[in-house]
Amino acid sequence: MRMGSDEISIGALVEGLDFDSLLKALAARRGYEPAFRDPPGRRDWSDFAPNAFGFAELDSRVDRLANLLLLAKPQPGACVAILAPLGPEALVSILASLRAGLSPMMLPAHAKEAELLRLIERSGAVMALGVPRIGELQPLHLLRDVAARSFGMRFIGGFGSRVPDGVAALEPLLGHGATPSALSPATIRAPIRVIDGHSLSGPAPVSEKEVLAKALEISRVLKPLASSRIITTLVGGDLAALATGPGIALLTGVELLPLGLFVLDDLRACLEGGRMVHLVVPAAMELALARSRLGGHKALTSLVVTRRASEDDGLPRLDRPDLAIVDVITHEPERVEVRRRNLG
Repeated sequence: MRMGSDEISIGALVEGLDFDSLLKALAARRGYEPAFRDPPGRRDWSDFAPNAFGFAELDSRVDRLANLLLLAKPQPGACVAILAPLGPEALVSILASLRAGLSPMMLPAHAKEAELLRLIERSGAVMALGVPRIGELQPLHLLRDVAARSFGMRFIGGFGSRVPDGVAALEPLLGHGATPSALSPATIRAPIRVIDGHSLSGPAPVSEKEVLAKALEISRVLKPLASSRIITTLVGGDLAALATGPGIALLTGVELLPLGLFVLDDLRACLEGGRMVHLVVPAAMELALARSRLGGHKALTSLVVTRRASEDDGLPRLDRPDLAIVDVITHEPERVEVRRRNLG
């Protein structure tokens, strides 16, 4: 299939870029500026208090975890399974895996033990990272049980303080302290592996360039300022979630705020933070947003709506001609289409 001129120009602009180079540049130039923020209600569905950190701290956390992963002496390009919603733990895990020359794969949080085992076996994952709790789910217990039945699993690490027996506690190793030894550049840039959250098919490889190309295509419409904030309601790790969240944040240097298992009060509080907001929602949530006063909030400056190609797009939509609105349509977990609805 021949590429259009716009696709070619976007591909040329992100040529040679990766998450590592972008994060290191942001850490060097804007180290203390906010890179990430938790929603105020995070403790309600996890074992973590709300937190925030800048680009320099994010880079340091990534370096520490990357060094730790390499202690297990994995083969270059080996798969690291991640069972956590899109948030600080998942973000650090993805970036650390890539920095170490490994291939991160976010597992669907709703998958059952047998389904997780099949995904891990298909991917050949040799390491797994996770969080203690997502609502009523206990991901670390699941990973431990799956690892006991997986021949290739060599290491399981858990974030937080409530780490079960048989899982390595990561927090003592990732806190403040001596600066870890600088990693040599990875000899390969391993792909990110993505899974269909509905059918649980996959994993399929996606390159960092593909994520950044889609992030740039969306950013051209949103035009985010460094003082603005991306709020994403997505929790998975397919191309749409990665491009609209971490991809745009690293490419443009804006603060990323994933809501996780949120309630509307969380979204309301985040919109009141005094920053211009670029909001990312699934199509099913646009109707609720259109019927809510939050849809008319003055801080809302753009909207990104993600939907599956098979999903009905005839639902009522948010009527805000002043907003830049983008539809991101997922045809496959590794293939998305970007459509401009409003230019704002």
